[in-house]
Amino acid sequence: MNLDSYYVQSIRYKLQKRISRLNSVDTLESFGFTLAQFWRFFDQHSTLCGVAISLIAQFPEIDKEVDKIFKERNGLYGETEEEHAAISYRALRRLTENLEQQTFHAVARAYKRSGKNFEVLECVREVFLEPFYEYVDEQLDDQRAMHTLLVRYKHRSEWFHRDLLWELSKTPKKAEKLLALNLYSYLYDQGIDFSIEPSSISGAIDLIAAQNKEDPLLLDAKVFDGEGRGKNYICKGFNQIYTYTQQYNEPFGYLLIFKTTERDLRFSLKLSGNIPMLIHNHKTIFLITIDIYKHEKPVSKRGPIKAINITEEELIEIVEENKTESNKRKETK
Repeated sequence: MNLDSYYVQSIRYKLQKRISRLNSVDTLESFGFTLAQFWRFFDQHSTLCGVAISLIAQFPEIDKEVDKIFKERNGLYGETEEEHAAISYRALRRLTENLEQQTFHAVARAYKRSGKNFEVLECVREVFLEPFYEYVDEQLDDQRAMHTLLVRYKHRSEWFHRDLLWELSKTPKKAEKLLALNLYSYLYDQGIDFSIEPSSISGAIDLIAAQNKEDPLLLDAKVFDGEGRGKNYICKGFNQIYTYTQQYNEPFGYLLIFKTTERDLRFSLKLSGNIPMLIHNHKTIFLITIDIYKHEKPVSKRGPIKAINITEEELIEIVEENKTESNKRKETK
């Protein structure tokens, strides 16, 4: 999968400029302020956020490792480039939370560097900044940027194609398939290399992209109408995509939810980002809600929003219940 080359080039250039700025400052105070500015830039770009989210999702226990650096003064390196990039990301984030010079010095001592400011800066750049930057730069063309396309599809749908998708949703028995095909068409136009199995068309699995490659995409599309296809239906959809990640031995899955009711759908999850996500048993499921409800009144005249809330515990509960039932069926055979 390749994002638009101009878009990638633009993001890469902006990222490179800010890394150069971090490498050019010569005091700890300036580095700290520049690092804080860097994260504000980083967080405004969904492509960059997505690379970081996908990275951290591979190492759910990474914060415990980073604690060893900050609390135990243990200078750790990841066993792989990916793991060290994750350590670097979390360490740089944590440094931004506390810009006191003594925090930087403590980290440098963990890596056996002296207390001179220029060596402390050199340590932070060498151990954390360079590995993280190199990882992000390499991932910009990678399939992990898929979430960017899905976020753009969400905005495209809500801003420009709401009426079209609303009409597609009016056929209850075919709504999900018609909406999913609209998504497939969009992904195809963006240059995504994928195939759809005949069984998928009939409803077994909505989409397995890049099936003949090492990093397939697992995606399921559901309709949320707040009634027959309400909270329990979405929970079952989560269990379905989670099951796909196990069957295909993939770390990531996407649940795309087309909301056809004026009621809001909220996910109360421990991890937050530009896309809600839940990590369970080292599987990461991203939950993307697309509001295609045709509101009759403008936002200013709609009144208080009535929301349906789905908690992390409720999503995990249905996964565990399904696992228990599956084990019972195996025992009876």
